[in-house]
Amino acid sequence: MNIPITTILEKMAKEIHEAQSCYSVQQIREHAAVIRALCDLILERSNEEQTANTMSNDEIVKLIQSSSASNERIEIGDDANGPSLFDF
Repeated sequence: MNIPITTILEKMAKEIHEAQSCYSVQQIREHAAVIRALCDLILERSNEEQTANTMSNDEIVKLIQSSSASNERIEIGDDANGPSLFDF
């Protein structure tokens, strides 16, 4: 479920406003717990986005291995002396 951050921030503002109007410590703590949960939701979402935008080391290694030079011989033409620079 993808909830916009602005919606979460609006809920946090509402909870803060309600907490400010409470006189009971228990009610303030309940609103604070909701605010904490909303903060955690934003922070977890940020971590997931960062993880999704970065590649793991295994993915990088696989990409390098697949794109690295293969063992195929390069065709150098008929006028060359041989497959090696040292073959002359």
